[in-house]
Amino acid sequence: MSVSLLPAADSDKPVIANLIQLYLYDMTEFMPFPVGADGRFEYGFLDRFWSHPYFIMQGREIAGMALVVDECPLTGRAPCWFMAEFFVLKANRKQGVGKAALDLALAAHPGPWHIAVPHANGAAQAFWGRTLADRSVPPRDIHFDGDDWSLYAFGA
Repeated sequence: MSVSLLPAADSDKPVIANLIQLYLYDMTEFMPFPVGADGRFEYGFLDRFWSHPYFIMQGREIAGMALVVDECPLTGRAPCWFMAEFFVLKANRKQGVGKAALDLALAAHPGPWHIAVPHANGAAQAFWGRTLADRSVPPRDIHFDGDDWSLYAFGA
């Protein structure tokens, strides 16, 4: 099936917020996230990262989401595209969906890019290491907001 990026409209924000709940749930395997009194994971960045929101589509089905912003919050570099959040549903993983979605995001936003991955998230470390390997982009370690990250910097 084909993979596409579908820009999300403001009216799609609740759907992206739901996908973020699944994303955070997956990450609790590696990193703790607080759960609020309403039983939902606390996530206060959706408005901040709502610059270029996308649904990752596989065929006609939602396969995930990506939030792209135009400044790197970890380094302050601007202009610089930054993958603020990137999530592929488990049912759509290991099929090339993530790599295809990344390629589409990079094509939609030419120029310099930063992608940062927390050291604690082993699954994301493996995914981004594999996915960015063909770009010959070795990550560098940075410390930000109390966490250690691998930062991939590439592009023009």
